[in-house]
Formats: sequence, structure tokens, C-alpha cells
Amino acid sequence: MLSLSTVFCKAERAHFFNSSNRIAEYFTEGRPLLVRWKMEILIGLLISSLSLYCDFTDAECPVISPARLVVKYGDPASSNCSSDTPVEMGWESTQGGVGLTDKEVKILNWRVDSLTDWENNPKCFTDGGQCLKQLDITVYKLPDSVSISYRKYPDPMVEGHQYLLQCLVQNIAPIGRLRVTFFKVSATGEQTELDTQHKSKDNIKTPENGTYTLHFTPGRDDARAQLLCSAMLDLGPEGPQPPPVMDSNRLNINVHYKPQITSPGCFSMTITEGNTLSLNCSANGNPAPSYNWLLPQADPNTMEERSVVTITNMAKSHSGEYTCIAINPLGNSTCTVNVEVTDAECLVVSPARLVVKHGDPASSNCSSDIPVEMGWEAFQGGVGLTDKEVKILNWRVDSLTDWKIKPSCFTDGGQCEKQLDITVYKLPDSVSISYRKYPDPMVEGHQYLLQCLVQNIAPIGRLRVTFYKVSATGEQTELDTRQKAKDNIKTPENGTYTLDFTPGRDDAGAQLLCSAMLDLGPEGPQPPPVMESNRLNINVHYKPQITRSPGCFSMRITEGDTLSLACSANVDYLPIIAGLASVVILLVISCFIYSSYYKHTRMSH
Repeated sequence: MLSLSTVFCKAERAHFFNSSNRIAEYFTEGRPLLVRWKMEILIGLLISSLSLYCDFTDAECPVISPARLVVKYGDPASSNCSSDTPVEMGWESTQGGVGLTDKEVKILNWRVDSLTDWENNPKCFTDGGQCLKQLDITVYKLPDSVSISYRKYPDPMVEGHQYLLQCLVQNIAPIGRLRVTFFKVSATGEQTELDTQHKSKDNIKTPENGTYTLHFTPGRDDARAQLLCSAMLDLGPEGPQPPPVMDSNRLNINVHYKPQITSPGCFSMTITEGNTLSLNCSANGNPAPSYNWLLPQADPNTMEERSVVTITNMAKSHSGEYTCIAINPLGNSTCTVNVEVTDAECLVVSPARLVVKHGDPASSNCSSDIPVEMGWEAFQGGVGLTDKEVKILNWRVDSLTDWKIKPSCFTDGGQCEKQLDITVYKLPDSVSISYRKYPDPMVEGHQYLLQCLVQNIAPIGRLRVTFYKVSATGEQTELDTRQKAKDNIKTPENGTYTLDFTPGRDDAGAQLLCSAMLDLGPEGPQPPPVMESNRLNINVHYKPQITRSPGCFSMRITEGDTLSLACSANVDYLPIIAGLASVVILLVISCFIYSSYYKHTRMSH
């Protein structure tokens, strides 16, 4: 039985197209010329829309089932053409064609044992050609190979430089249904998607080669990682599930980057005359760095072996700055140790260096090989010259609160004086991270300025601030480390450290934080105290990228059947829903206007 809408469309088709002028006159009669002109255009559009609806729902021809086939090249294929009433029918096809039947039948099968025609379009037809239905066939072939390479081989690959990757997919069909994804696999095995690409080539049915490219900028954290690409042939719901995927070979990432010194750190120290000084410098760099030392003076007692400098029998003349320079072809990194050599026959202060938390007790001894009259000069805990000769004299405070204190041990007559090296420190009141200007929203590929505020810390010159990104899976990646040269500032200060950050779509759901580490050298607390900031959630806006079926393709559907397509993309759905709602509302209004006209014209007849 035909549907009511079909009967309506059949009966009224000719009358429907011949009466558009009368519809316009009915709705615009007596109105101003401009209003009549606008309404005539609107009514014409609505009538055209309803005519398309009538054409779409006309269902008298035979039905092809299944209406769409996805067949691997060389595999068998089959479909049926059926009718509610017996008719003479046949199949027109370059493979498996069937001539017009001698008698009327309700069903006729089309079948091939090995489909090898890439552009085969079987059509079911009835006697006299009154009806013609086409079977929608997609013939596919998996790729012979998938390979990844550099467009121009980087020799070597350098941190921060950009390189062009290319993924070659050979002999695949149909290439318009191919999606190529680039991945990076870390040394620990974690796989990160870099980009997915798709080319619109629905008109190409035969096997093709496809080349897909991506710009890649490596960092030092990418050392020992790998790059690969995968080819997924997404043939829609009728195709194999899950869609077949073929991975390429893997490219090893060997990144060259300039050195960064990791030890001994940059600090000050004292050593007694006659003792041996040994400093070991190490740095991360690729290629492995070479080392040079800049010394206060040349001396026959000095021995340099790669990253280690050793001086035996230290003298006062050896006091000064010892600078390590780590060098490779991409740059250098330096670190300086300030060494003070104390007089051996004079007083000895032990310990010679103290690192004390503000408000904590502090103590050191001044000693001599022979008894002498001695004292301690200090703003806190000072001790006057002793009345008698002694070998040792203690300096002590119960609560050290002087940020710039420099206790000195002296002998009678000031012939000898030794200063105690004290660093008074204070941990920060707070560490916080924020955007210099809050991004609303944050957009992929744009640059934003992060700032880390460390409040009320001393000494600020020993502070190292590190920015981190924490992925949604909890993996923490170091972005950068900052340090300010402010060794002359002893009192608490606030420190602001900034970093330019450019988010990508893979950063969605990740977090940003900064940590403040107070590195006070070997005499300070071990491990060095670290305070982390709050965490900033990264909410990145980025353009859509379709992630699964249906993809971009052509298909046919039989009149009267139900069409269902599911599309998924990484994008906010609200604009799409709003657009669909607008279309639905327009169709409802169209039906209402035409219904009013139809009733009026029928009643007038």
C-alpha cells in the first residue's frame, strides 16, 4: 500500500508546480509592492523544498537489498532486486549481468564470484525501462605498504628546528576513505597522536598511492623516541569493523641539542691552604660535550682531566672563580664556583660554612693549633676577646634572625681574622601559577604567557623555578627551568618567572604547574626543599577533526528506507545542534504554509 504522502505527491505533482503564482497572489494580495516581492521569493523557495520531498518519497520501483555493498577486490558479491508485484526485470552490469526475464518474477539475484571491476555499477531494470535502480558498490583494496620517512633526511636532527615527515601509502583503494595518523612513541612506550589527515578524493575508485606530510619540531625530551604513521581505511558501517589499520615502520629520533650543566652547581666554598681542591663538572648534551675550565691562575699543581679539575696544595693565590664551560657544536653552558682559600697557620672556623633556616639556632667553632686570645665579632652571638689564651672558642645563637650576619673570629691585635660563611634561608610563603592575561578561550597554536609567583623567599639567587605540564594520564613533562642571578640579595624577595606556552589539541585535559626549589648547596637541606604551585587546567579550543565514521563518501538509499549516519568530531556540538534545529523549524513552517494553501484551493474548487 502506498503511503498517504506518496498518494498526495502523485495526485498533486502537476497541479503543485503550475499554481505557484496563484499561491503568491493569495498571500500577497493587497500588500505593498516590496512585501509582495519578498513573500513571492519565500513562497517559491518553500514550494521547491516540498517538491523535492515529494520526489524523494516516491516509491514504486523494485527494491535492491542490500542497497550498498563494500567488497574486497577479488571477493564474491551478491544482491537481490525485488518487487511487490511480479514484473519482468533484469540486471545491467559489466560483471554478473542478467538479461530481462522471460516471465514476471518478484525477485532476481545479481552475483559475481570474484569482483574485479573497480567502477562496476550494477543496475536493476524493468520491462520497458520504466524503472531503473542502481546498486551502490565500493570495491576496496588494503595498501601494499605504509612507510614513513623524512622529506629531506636530517643529518643531524637539531632541537627546535622543523623537519618535514612524509607518510607514503602504496596501492590503496578507494583513497578517498583513507585516514593517515602520525604518532610519536616515547622511550617509555607512551604513544601520542600528532595529527590525522584525510584527502577528499571520492571520485577516484581505482588503487592510488597517497603521500601525507607533517611538520615536526623535536625537543631534547624526544631523544630515543620514535615516529610512525598508520593508515586506516574507514569504509563506513557496511565495511569491515573495526576499520583495517596498517602501521608504518618506525623512525628513531636522534636529537642534537646544546649542553646544560647539571653539576656541581654554581656556589661559593672555602678550603684551607695545603688541602686539595677537586671539582667535577657534568652536563647533558648531544653530541656529548667537551669541557674547559677557566681558573684564577695557571699553576703547576693544577691537573685537568676532561670534566674534572684538581689542584693539590692549595694556596691563597688560588682563591677566585672556577668556571666550567661545557661545549658542543650547538652551543655551550657555563657554571662558576667561587673558591676562597683560608690561611693554614691562622685560625680555623669549623664548620666554615653554615646554611641556617631563619629563626633556627646556629653554631660554629674557632680553633687554633696553639693557645691564643680570641673572640667573635657578630651582630648576634658576639663574644669579646678572651682574658686568657685558649685553643677553641664557640659562637652560638639560639634564633638566627639577622639576614646579613657575617661572624668573624679574631685574635689579639687583629693579626688573624676568619669569617664564618652563613646563608640564612626562608622557604616561600606560597608558589602560584597563572596566566599573565587570562585566555578566554585558549586556542590551539596561539601563544600565552605563564607566570609563576614565588612569594617571600630567601635567598632568591638560589631559587630555581621549573614549569611542568602534566598530561591527562599523569605523565609529567618539564617545560623549562629558570634562575635569576641575585646572589647579592640576602633578604626575602618575591620572584616572578615567565614562560611562553603554545597549547595543542593533545594538551586538552592536561594541567600546568610550577615548582620552586631552593638549592643551597651541599651544606643545605638534602634533598633541596621543593614547593609546588596550584595547577592550571588546560581547556584548548581547536577546529573540528572528524574522528570516526561516516567519513566523506557517496551512497545511495532506496526510497522509503531509513537513512542513519553517525558523525563524530573533536568539536563543540552546540553550534551544530542549533543549525539542525533551524532546518527543522524551517521545514515545519514550510509544511504549514503549503497545507494552508492546499486547503484553501481545494475549498475554492
